[in-house]
Amino acid sequence: MGTAELLALSLGLSLILDGAAYGLVRLFEAGAPDPVLRDTAWALALYLPALPIVLVGAALLLPPPTVASAVGLEGPATGPDVIEIIVPQGAAVAPVGEPLALGILALAGLLSLIRVIWLARRSLRLNRLIRASGEASPAVRQIVEDTARRLGAPTPEVRVRAAGAEALIAGLLRPVLVLPASLLDATDPQSLRAVCAHELAHLKRGDHRALWIEEALLTVLACNPLLRIIRDYRSAAREEACDAAALAHAGDDARRLYARSLLDALRASPKGDDAPALTFTSSRRILVMRRLKAILSPVPTSGVRQRLAVLGLGVAVAAVAGTSAYALAAQREAVVAPQPAPVMTVSRALPTPRSVVSATRALPSVASRAIAAPAPTSEPAPLPTPTPEAQRQAEVITNPSWSRMPMPLTYPAAALEQGSTSGNADLSCNVQADGRVSDCAIVNETPVGAGYGGAAVEAAAAARLSPRSVDGVAVGGTVRFTVRFIRAAE
Repeated sequence: MGTAELLALSLGLSLILDGAAYGLVRLFEAGAPDPVLRDTAWALALYLPALPIVLVGAALLLPPPTVASAVGLEGPATGPDVIEIIVPQGAAVAPVGEPLALGILALAGLLSLIRVIWLARRSLRLNRLIRASGEASPAVRQIVEDTARRLGAPTPEVRVRAAGAEALIAGLLRPVLVLPASLLDATDPQSLRAVCAHELAHLKRGDHRALWIEEALLTVLACNPLLRIIRDYRSAAREEACDAAALAHAGDDARRLYARSLLDALRASPKGDDAPALTFTSSRRILVMRRLKAILSPVPTSGVRQRLAVLGLGVAVAAVAGTSAYALAAQREAVVAPQPAPVMTVSRALPTPRSVVSATRALPSVASRAIAAPAPTSEPAPLPTPTPEAQRQAEVITNPSWSRMPMPLTYPAAALEQGSTSGNADLSCNVQADGRVSDCAIVNETPVGAGYGGAAVEAAAAARLSPRSVDGVAVGGTVRFTVRFIRAAE
């Protein structure tokens, strides 16, 4: 199986694993109210299905598997080369053809390019927003520092923007906390402290780095629609986890005030994912209702059994993803180890002078310390010009050494319909100087009309021979070989 087909199948395998992981986590979160645990489960569902693509891609970077070629090493040199293909009984056609695989990869690449452009526009919008904001007052910076010290989080740069009503934290290496001016104008500083605690909880958890990992994953796998849905659920669980950290040991009044701040931010902020930043509101507003319930009525933390369930779920998905990727990578097309290519030389029969023949016959069979006198020299006769028939014979490759053997991707459909379990196709092909095979003609097909000849010609298009030379110059020629199809019994 070629590189394009392996990559296309790895994308399909990732989509299947995403669907399975999504269903499992949805069933799990129904009985797991702890947002931290649900955030972990959704993170596993988001990251683990990328394993097939990573593992298959890594396998493609390694040297391809090789098999030793026994073709042409034994048997008469004049006989055609025989390539035997044993196909399992249940096999009918290859799952993905190369043109279809290339089309899938082209579509995936186009969607990734669109996602890159969209991410670049959002990043530029975020940079403009940060540049347009001003420095925070010493009093606000002191509140942020006190909150960060209480949570054990690093203290980011603090800025204030006049427009908008939503706080956010952005930045991969140098995080920046941007607060809306409307939040600073509130008479009760508890809202400001709670919102700052929420954003700093993101910073403590490392969500500002995880955000960009998710963006990169969604960009590379833009063809997978399930990733965006899973990412939305993870964002909602992540926001709930930060709410729980911000409202730890808070009373009912503080929780109601915090919920009112969230509703105000939802009403004032634009819809959609506006910038690649951790905002106070989540990306999907339909998931906010569960968050409001958790704010007003705190949920209990998870127990050991639930944590072990998440761990087991992650191990199971990782095992399935790894095993599937390994099985897929094992389908990589093997390269036949090239044997030393025989050098084709043209022998020229030179006429031997009769004087040399006579002198040679006169020499004793065993001569002790005897030095034969040099034979009389004479002008050699001119070299004979090879006949066209001799030239054609020199171009025929009778002992081919394959660097890539013809390997049919499909079993002929006509043979399957006829119930044929074996067949042969004799081909005669031109061989270029670099070993490429082209212009194949069907010399013989047994049985006739079963499609074995067409399948063999299609397979020969990707075959390669080790380059050969005549008098030190790389040459082509013609080669004749047989492809033998056998459907093995189950």
